[in-house]
Formats: sequence, structure tokens, C-alpha cells
Amino acid sequence: MKLVGITCSMNDKKYFLNIDYIEKIVSLGFLPFMINPHMLNFKDKIVDTISALIISGGGDINPKFYGEKNIACKNIVPDERVKGEFELLEAFLPTKKPILGICYGMQLMNLFFGGSLIQDINTKIIHTDGYHEIEIFRDFPLGEIRGMVNTSHHQAVKNLGVGLEVFCKTDDGIIEGFYLKEHPFCVGVQWHPERDRGNISYSLWQKFLKKVQ
Repeated sequence: MKLVGITCSMNDKKYFLNIDYIEKIVSLGFLPFMINPHMLNFKDKIVDTISALIISGGGDINPKFYGEKNIACKNIVPDERVKGEFELLEAFLPTKKPILGICYGMQLMNLFFGGSLIQDINTKIIHTDGYHEIEIFRDFPLGEIRGMVNTSHHQAVKNLGVGLEVFCKTDDGIIEGFYLKEHPFCVGVQWHPERDRGNISYSLWQKFLKKVQ
């Protein structure tokens, strides 16, 4: 059975991961493997062992990682997690195995490639809760369609990282998905497909499934 690595959230005493990630990976026929920063002494073994990597959701990334002062971030992710996922991405990217960044995971990937973030979205669309429509305008990784996805974030991509290509946005211009050019499947999405039951999320997981070798 193939292993799919999933990074987890952390605080001073615990590692934690929402059960939706576990249930989704199991439903695809894979075995979830939770990765925390203290395991990265063995990152080469982890990279060799897992068949895909998911960078899960989380809180706010400290703006110091993209050269700004904090003006709107409250639930700050520990630096240890951010640095650990940067390290893991650097080791995992050359394998060309599938990578999926979800919400915080997408934002972290954007920073990894040299981008920056909007610290607090202020537009006509509510992004912190509920659902909104997105427009997908490139064939990869999804077809050119519109549809609804869930939303649970107050930050977003500002300046896009080097080598990334946007494939979907909301009507207020917020980037909801990108992929890394010249990679078989390195994708970031701003919504939470692990707990979304819509056609767009279903299609995304099917594309992910086909890429796992």
C-alpha cells in the first residue's frame, strides 16, 4: 500500500491533524503518514518512502518570512513548522512525486518559491467562512469551469512565487489555485478539498490519485 505523507499542525505540547485529511487519503486507497518537524532528521528516508506529499492547513505564517511587519496575523504558526516544511519541500521536489498544498499549505508553497502574502483580505467576497464561486481558466490541473468551493482563510497569495502559474481565482481577484510549471503535479489550492464534497474538489482528488505512482 502506498504511503501519502501529510504535514501536521503543532503547538508547544502536541502535534495535530484534522481527521478529514486521514479519511480522504484512506478513501483514495492510500495509507496516511503524518510528518512533523522532529522527524526531519530522517527526511531522506521519508522522501524515499512516501509516494506523495500533502502540506495541510494551519494558521498564519509570520510575515517576517516574506519581509513584512505583522499587521494582521494572530494565530501564528510556529517557526519550526514553517522551516521544517521548507526543508521537506526542498528535499521532495526533485523526486517529481505529487505535492498538494492546502490553504496554509498553498501559502507556504508560494513563500518557498519567493512569493508573498496578503495579510488580511479586504474585498467584497467573504473568504473566512462558507462557500464562494471560483473560475478555473487553465486545463491543468482542472478543466475550464466555474463552481463553488468552501472557504476558510483571511490571507492569500499576493506576489506569485517564481515558476508558479495561476489556474483559478475568485471574482475579486484572489488567487485560489496555482501549479508549478515543469512539474507533473505540484499544486496549491486555497480551499479545503479534504472536506469539500463538490465536483471541483472531487476532480482535484481524482487527478491527484492518477499521479501517485
